[in-house]
Amino acid sequence: MQSETMIRKQIEAVKTKSMPELMEQFHMLFGFECGRTSIRHLRNRIIYRLQEIYYGGVDEVDMAFLIDIANNDPMANLKAMEAKRATKVKGTKLYRVWKGKQYEVTVGSHGKYIYQGEIFRSLSAVARKITGTKWNGKVFFGVKN
Repeated sequence: MQSETMIRKQIEAVKTKSMPELMEQFHMLFGFECGRTSIRHLRNRIIYRLQEIYYGGVDEVDMAFLIDIANNDPMANLKAMEAKRATKVKGTKLYRVWKGKQYEVTVGSHGKYIYQGEIFRSLSAVARKITGTKWNGKVFFGVKN
């Protein structure tokens, strides 16, 4: 019970730390510098890692099982070129999580994209609708490096 209280205290402490303090803690927990990110995202990663350390992560047997599933799933192993082509195949669904919300776009006919029942001429137009800023649509949806 005491160690349960300890992990809760550590999590609460993360919620009050400044960005430099979080960056230092991230480096300590992960062994490398964090990239450019928001304070909210950094806190979430650190809290997840603390819980993973305390409660345990995925064990080797389960990890091997998950890797086996991924290796045998053709949709989990799309090469970059295949992913780019998938943006042209009618019915393909593209997903993106943005600010905690998942978005879905369906490839329509004649190079059009359907998002929330509205037809767009490009993925960039869909990304702009979602974010309110200019984006390369293929980069936003993860189908271009």
